[in-house]
Amino acid sequence: MRLTTAMLADAAQVQGGKLFVLGGGFDTISARTLPIVHRTLALAMVAEVDPDERHRDLEISISLFDEDGESMDVEAKGKLRVGAPPNLPPGATSIVPIVSPFHNIEFPEAKGYAFVVDFEEEELARVRFRVVRVT
Repeated sequence: MRLTTAMLADAAQVQGGKLFVLGGGFDTISARTLPIVHRTLALAMVAEVDPDERHRDLEISISLFDEDGESMDVEAKGKLRVGAPPNLPPGATSIVPIVSPFHNIEFPEAKGYAFVVDFEEEELARVRFRVVRVT
């Protein structure tokens, strides 16, 4: 499995095999005071799944780290099971949209952060962003 897309969004959902993103593709969260609690944040992704990965549980984990590599104790784990549509040519990959929402994340400092997406203990993506203090 590979990720062809991974981005932060205000909100995202999968409907009918399509990814719907609201306020996506940003890399900065502005805060007037710190720490800040960000009420809703979504990680929107598109995976390309190989034929040999279909019809089995694919374990994905997402963890949040600060720029110093310290865990923020924010994590999501799940299993993805992908089938093959009947009209898919033999050997073709499947494109699968994935959304992982996060709620009430506290960011204690103005600095860099990253969501790290792992599949079977291999890093697929690192979505970097920063929290900045504004006056």
